[in-house]
Amino acid sequence: MTSTILKSLALATVLVASAPAFAAPSDPQQKTVLKHDAKTGQYCLTEPAMTGTRIDRKTCRTSAQWSEAGLNMPKATELAQK
Repeated sequence: MTSTILKSLALATVLVASAPAFAAPSDPQQKTVLKHDAKTGQYCLTEPAMTGTRIDRKTCRTSAQWSEAGLNMPKATELAQK
């Protein structure tokens, strides 16, 4: 009987100790990505998901709209070279 209790306790300890490893994000090095869509002439900024969500945030605007927001976007030729 004591052997079964000890085995159960050992198994529970292993499961509890490994739980944080299962909860870790799959890609901790997510980065913000900037892409230019030649068809629409828009620059799309994709930001990694914030705490509490798994959905990335994507914002698409024209160069003029980004300039109004205070950002100077690179030209499409500069993005193509990267």
